[in-house]
Amino acid sequence: MRLPETLRIGILTLFQPQEVTLAAGSRPATLHLDERPVALPPGRLCRVAKDAGGLALWQGERRLAIGTHLAVAAEDVTVEVTGRRTRLRRHFCGTLTVTPGEKHLQLVVTQPPEAVVAAVVSAELSPEAPSEAAKALAVVVRSYLVNHVGRHAGQGFDFCDSTHCQLFFGEQWARWEAGRETGGALSGLGKQAAADTQGEVLWEADGGLSDAYYTACCGGRTTTPAVAFGMGQDSTTATGVRCRWCREARFFAWMRRVDRRTLARALLPELAATESWNIAVAGRTPDGFVTSLVVQAGSRQITLPNYRFRHLVGQRLGWNLVLSNRYAIEPHGEWLVLRGQGFGHQVGLCLAGAIAQAQAGRHYRDILRHYFPKSACHNALQTDF
Repeated sequence: MRLPETLRIGILTLFQPQEVTLAAGSRPATLHLDERPVALPPGRLCRVAKDAGGLALWQGERRLAIGTHLAVAAEDVTVEVTGRRTRLRRHFCGTLTVTPGEKHLQLVVTQPPEAVVAAVVSAELSPEAPSEAAKALAVVVRSYLVNHVGRHAGQGFDFCDSTHCQLFFGEQWARWEAGRETGGALSGLGKQAAADTQGEVLWEADGGLSDAYYTACCGGRTTTPAVAFGMGQDSTTATGVRCRWCREARFFAWMRRVDRRTLARALLPELAATESWNIAVAGRTPDGFVTSLVVQAGSRQITLPNYRFRHLVGQRLGWNLVLSNRYAIEPHGEWLVLRGQGFGHQVGLCLAGAIAQAQAGRHYRDILRHYFPKSACHNALQTDF
């Protein structure tokens, strides 16, 4: 297996827009709607909206054209989407396509994999992060891309832009929410890390690609995909490792609390009317990672896999409540207190630990050997897997 020449990234996938705005920059943009060119002068914008199973281009109240497939050089336009409380603006390189999905518009950016690697590193790390940490992340990102290409093939692209796959914001991004603006841009750090490790992926001793992941902070120990995601059997190299490097990180240890009834509604709506119910950790790995929980309500007992518990809580109460896979649940009257370690799924490269190792002068390949002790770097541009 070699690196593909281009990757298709589904963008704004969590936002699921019904319409988007495309704004031309300092030069004119040419939108190709079903191969028909539509000119967009410099500084002008148009709306792309779903229309009777197709697409419609609008300027103000004037409909410019209708069709089923729009393509444009991504460098020539800025994409903006507005929701009830949030507004996003993104700029990309490569080719941008817009098609009508079943329920919302589908936007896909196609670009070379090294551009994707640079963008993901830029989204995940501060521009001031140590270069060796960025290079380690670049190798892990590229390994994931090669190993999981086509993950969303049934939806018409290879990867989504959320943490379900990898965080991808493009060349420049801005977000307005609750009166505050945040944003960023493709960093020199991200571009240099991709260039310095061009083509490098993690290769397992048995001759296959490593199933590489990364996490914000492992909390002292990493785990395996099987534990974190409920994926069944691990590969021969998917073993967790100890990490002393992230102990000064913000989320090495954490505490959260939640109202019992609120949690009940999130897990099983019928529990909200039950006065007496309990939840407890039912299963752990020998190194402390939660594998399952048990909910007891009267004579009824329900066992939830940990990944299902975190998914339900995250979807309905926010992803900032159960931060990791290592935690304890303590009852305190009408409240439940969760105390845990780490932030994220805790699989693979620990970003907080990688930064600390780089600051201590360690080379990126030494960092990778620490978190992937049975894997080695090989160049996918020169090697068939």
